[in-house]
Amino acid sequence: MEKKIFYSVLSIVTIIGCKPTFEVPEASKGNAPISSYVSIGSSYTAGFADGALSKEGQAASFPKLIAERFSEVGGGNFNIPYLTGSKGAYPDPLASNIFHTLSRLSLKVVFNCKGEEMLLPQRISDIGDDDIKFDDPAHRIYTSGNIYHHFGIPGMKSFHAVLPGYAYDAYFEVDLFNPYFWRFASGIYTPLMQDVMTAKPSFYTLEIGMSDVMNYAIDGGIGKKDGTLKPDLTSSDLFKLGIKTILDSMQNKGAKGIIANIPDVLDFPYFRRIQYNSLEIDATKAVELNSMYASDGLTFSAGKNPFVIKDNGKIRQLKSTELITLKTPVDSLKCANWGGAVPIEDIYILTEDEIALIGTYTGIYNNLIIAEAQARGISILDLKDFFQQLKSGITVSGIDLSTEFVKGGFFSLDGLHPTPRGQAMIANEFITMINKEYSATLALYDISGFQGAVFP
Repeated sequence: MEKKIFYSVLSIVTIIGCKPTFEVPEASKGNAPISSYVSIGSSYTAGFADGALSKEGQAASFPKLIAERFSEVGGGNFNIPYLTGSKGAYPDPLASNIFHTLSRLSLKVVFNCKGEEMLLPQRISDIGDDDIKFDDPAHRIYTSGNIYHHFGIPGMKSFHAVLPGYAYDAYFEVDLFNPYFWRFASGIYTPLMQDVMTAKPSFYTLEIGMSDVMNYAIDGGIGKKDGTLKPDLTSSDLFKLGIKTILDSMQNKGAKGIIANIPDVLDFPYFRRIQYNSLEIDATKAVELNSMYASDGLTFSAGKNPFVIKDNGKIRQLKSTELITLKTPVDSLKCANWGGAVPIEDIYILTEDEIALIGTYTGIYNNLIIAEAQARGISILDLKDFFQQLKSGITVSGIDLSTEFVKGGFFSLDGLHPTPRGQAMIANEFITMINKEYSATLALYDISGFQGAVFP
């Protein structure tokens, strides 16, 4: 018996004392043609985060991370049109001066209109960097012979990539000009895909389509749709033209690649942070509002109530199935009676009809992506499924992540775009597919080495 106990103890000690070893396969590109990798896409590809594009965001973008893995196994150059400032730059949609730019956001402790201390995203500066001030040609960085590989253009829609004049500032008024592309385009009339071709791509990633639906959603569904070259919701014909032309161009060059589909953007915290029934009032205020809105048939009680909104000129209360965007000024909700005595305007609200329309168009775009990709044998990365998993909550590298605003770790302070940690997660999704489709053994990133939202 004593011998059995001794040997049992010895076995346990031996097991504890010996650290298991795991063989990590040597990194290999497999049969992936990575001599010239280019990335094409909009805000996510660009590295847009915290409400602006910055050099820091570009350096953390998922294409940059993929290119780093390619470089470890013999990949070629990956030239990025880096911004030069540290504050970030985003065209201010509300400024009278069209050259005014906004800086990126950071979390700051501020006092709201009621004197309450709050931790809120705030611009780090009154103005952003001058990189995209298109009134000054000196900010253009293209020189003869420049070849770029990173074509992430914030705000770019599917058909923008194939239109001439996307770098021509005279098209600013019709929303067919992009100052981010203007910085490094080879010519103001040159279509973006023409510049892509100068890199002689052998492999590409394509993330596009989110801007085709997200712009409409961000603005509360008040924009145009179909029938115009400046729709907020792109028509199916225009979307198909853009995707087909991009994929045909790459296929004609013999390039291989991966295209991502479009997630449900309404799951992003920009649309979920403010709850529909956040109008909290006392009994006295309830009596006052009941009297004010008696003719509209609205009723209120002490406690939480649905916000009052103006929908196509009609006064009503927000439904539990409808959304209020993060664009809505918090101080106006707290101190200016917005959502109570002052109905919230359409631009801040997504109604049931608008939500349904966004879902319909997202489905149309994804079906077109699937059809065009399958017709050419192109791999499809299911970003929609990835975001569904993220919505439910996932654990990666021992870190809990979700779509929760700020604390969830994936989304940056604008509630729409990834943090560096989120970008690393997307890079891993692409790398996993590359490994699978091309028999490669590229290493995944440990996302614990990338930051989420930075707290003061």
